[in-house]
Amino acid sequence: MEFRVLGSVEVVDDRGAKLPVSAPMLRALLAALVLRQGQPAAPEELADRLWGPSLPANVRTTLRNYVMRLRRVLSDERIRTEPGGYLLAAESEETDLGRFRALVRRSGELPSEDISEAALLLREALGLWRGVPLADLPDLPLRTTEQPRLEELRLSAAEECYALELALGRHFALVDELSATAREHRLRERLTRLLMLALHRCGRTAEALAVYQEARRELVAELAIEPGSETRALEQAILRDDPRLAVRGQPEPSAPQNTVRPRPSFPPVPSSFVGREVELASLGAQMIVDGTAPSVCLIDGPGGVGKSALAVRAAHEVADRFPDGLYYVDLRGSDPQRAPFTVHDALHLLMTDLGVPAHEQPAGTSQAVERYHAELAERRVLLVLDNALDAAQVAPLLPRRPGNAALVTSRVLLPGMVQAHHFHLDMLSSAEAVALVRTVSGRTADRADRAHWEELVALCGRLPLALRIVATRLASRPRWKAADWVELLRDERGRLAELVTSDLDARASLLLSIDQLAKGDADDQRAAALFPLLGTAAITGFSAETAAALGASTITEARTALERLTDAQITSSPRPGSHRLHDLVRAAAVAQAAELPSESVRAGLERLARWYLGGLHQLDVLLPRLRHGKAKRDPARRLEGRAFETVEAASAWVESSFDDIIALTWQLAGPEYDEASPVLAGFPLEVCRTLENYFTLTLSWRHQERLCEVLLQVAERRGDVWGRAVALSQLGKLAGQQEQGERGVRLLREARAIFAERGDQAEEVSARNNLIPCLVLSGRLEEAVREGWQLYTDLRAAPEPGRSLPSAAANLARCLRMQGRRQEATDLLTEAYDSLHLDYHLAGIVAAVLAECHLEEGAWQKAAYWAEKGLGHLSEFLFDPFHAAGLYTSMSTALRRLGRPDEARTAHARASRLLVELNEREAAAMSVRLRAAKPDSEAAYGASAEVAEAVDLVPEGT
Repeated sequence: MEFRVLGSVEVVDDRGAKLPVSAPMLRALLAALVLRQGQPAAPEELADRLWGPSLPANVRTTLRNYVMRLRRVLSDERIRTEPGGYLLAAESEETDLGRFRALVRRSGELPSEDISEAALLLREALGLWRGVPLADLPDLPLRTTEQPRLEELRLSAAEECYALELALGRHFALVDELSATAREHRLRERLTRLLMLALHRCGRTAEALAVYQEARRELVAELAIEPGSETRALEQAILRDDPRLAVRGQPEPSAPQNTVRPRPSFPPVPSSFVGREVELASLGAQMIVDGTAPSVCLIDGPGGVGKSALAVRAAHEVADRFPDGLYYVDLRGSDPQRAPFTVHDALHLLMTDLGVPAHEQPAGTSQAVERYHAELAERRVLLVLDNALDAAQVAPLLPRRPGNAALVTSRVLLPGMVQAHHFHLDMLSSAEAVALVRTVSGRTADRADRAHWEELVALCGRLPLALRIVATRLASRPRWKAADWVELLRDERGRLAELVTSDLDARASLLLSIDQLAKGDADDQRAAALFPLLGTAAITGFSAETAAALGASTITEARTALERLTDAQITSSPRPGSHRLHDLVRAAAVAQAAELPSESVRAGLERLARWYLGGLHQLDVLLPRLRHGKAKRDPARRLEGRAFETVEAASAWVESSFDDIIALTWQLAGPEYDEASPVLAGFPLEVCRTLENYFTLTLSWRHQERLCEVLLQVAERRGDVWGRAVALSQLGKLAGQQEQGERGVRLLREARAIFAERGDQAEEVSARNNLIPCLVLSGRLEEAVREGWQLYTDLRAAPEPGRSLPSAAANLARCLRMQGRRQEATDLLTEAYDSLHLDYHLAGIVAAVLAECHLEEGAWQKAAYWAEKGLGHLSEFLFDPFHAAGLYTSMSTALRRLGRPDEARTAHARASRLLVELNEREAAAMSVRLRAAKPDSEAAYGASAEVAEAVDLVPEGT
């Protein structure tokens, strides 16, 4: 198991899978224990680090609950209770911070002559950092205190690493990275000195002196001090060109330490290379010259991701290992204007660089291959074969003899390369992307504008090619702010048109792979034709079924097309059967989609909408029918979609598809679809109605609120009174569940009036029932009781009240309990329970309220009986962890009072385990009850239970 804090807080098991530590405070507790690794943390210390002065009401109980939840994720033996507090049982090497410190320590303990090994150890240590430490923690004392300390550890190690690498004469390879780091931390004088020295050794003395002047201005402006004596002394040494500034043993300060110089055709180190420390370290480790076999590294990734820059930078870093030189050829596999090189073309260029005269080079390809390898046989060289088209083009060029090496870049995977090492290059991190733009543009860091910088690089997809284009345009428009560029690039349809300079074009680079597919076989051509169709819908994830819907093809054809797009690095595949478009690639697809006939676009969107609605209806069919009188089960409303055999499978699909469902809802809520077909125009309303059962059972408040807000906007624009009422009714129920009583009352009364006017009795009853808990939350208990009795009386008189009657009885009974009228509440609930036959879900909830009534009366045996009955009913339907947790809590309290502590602890543990599965916000009310019912607590149940009463009332549909 590995515990990570040098970036976002994560736990990875032995198989490399991340464990679900999703709640922010759980991650904070884990981080606090990791940072105290090997030492117990006292509860008082943990409370101070997690909450500071704003402690929760019962801090020890709250902390114990968090520890218990964390143990559920990690296992009990990982978090021990020691005399001094809680201890994370993990070896130092099981944490990224422990490994970082060990590597730094090992580097410092090496003899002074082992500079190269010391630098490698520090590079490995720095490669453990994944971004800003503790980046995903909320604003709490732990992050405020520890984040600067951890950043200082990283910067100190980076400074030492840079100093060692400068001593090794790697100033050419280091200067860009050092420049970016120094710009980010302008007040660190050691970084300033290191950058000045690197620039001077590269022959860029004027820039070195400019760095000094800029640093001096910053120090005076920010701290009102002059640079330190070491910095001033270095400036004077540079001014007089002191020979002692050269690398020891070098004749000229600006020359590389090793005597190996790239051939004239070999590209220079990129002038603004940023980040990629981990990738550089990995490539460097593979470029080891030994006597067994040549070293070959294959770097693949999408267009514009920086493969060529990485390969060239890596080659320069290991140049001293190849005394016979570095050789480069662009194979043109990614050139939109020039045809790819043939093998013979590439051989001609390489042999010319190797010194073979043109008239001595064989005319036949096979003979040229043999002559080429004969030239390499007695040399130790590193080849960079850039932009390979396919394996057939590059295989004859790879070295055969030990002592040689090759770095190959390609947009596609190159199969069949025996003993080659494969490296997939992904986008830059957000921090690296911002650093690249600032380095190229010369802009300084502005903490107040951080959000705009991060959004800017996100709009560029964190793709180096696009970032360089934006940075170049930023540099030419110094008065423009990051916010101005964000506003310009937010329009997805015109984004790529802005990412063009005189010599760089992001769109041409991205679409080259599509053009190549269009010239391939039938499957490739179908993939190229599918690409613009993927830009017609707002969704970002695609399966074979959704692609088939958009393209009017078979599922098999669509699956093959998606796989071809992924092989060409146009889409990515995070898991089997799932494909995604990178942000900029998606912008290219959207731009191409705008050129498609509108009729075919709408036809594809309608097929896609039908597919999603079909899947949602099938989920609804599998759920218990929660509301009486709803017409949602009409077979005519079931559309085509994914088939599910179990409710678990259907709900897992919905959970994984929510972002796309919401995105498609937003798209089809646009005014251009107001007069579209019923499927497209009615999509927002249909989604909200179809998912209401699911939302009621899972308490997925955030998703339901977003969808209902969209529906409300659409209904108000279209004048759809009934659709508006549906949105208001669901939003009102949500407000009650989130303890916003006044808002709930307002929304539900408005919805109720509309339903009453339209004669929709089922929806009116639903709004009236949900109004009761909102009135309680608003402090209007008497009014809630009056509303409850009126609803109960009306339903008793109805010919077919269905499950609305026992639901209303449960709400009314809870209100009566709060007035102290327990016997009336119990009678009401008993009658409601007896009326339920096969409605296991509602029977379980009524039994839960009966258990609570008997707890308040001190009738522990009866309370345990009803809690057990409720759990038995819910076991027929294992989809409602919230109410099951409540029943286990009641069971725990009753059993403890009956003198059965072991069984009480078991019930309490089960309640806690279920709560872990719920979102913290959604489980807040239940946590109040859980603390009150904890087996080792002597607090009475009633006082804390009253706090939770209002939010435990039963909404219509529960």
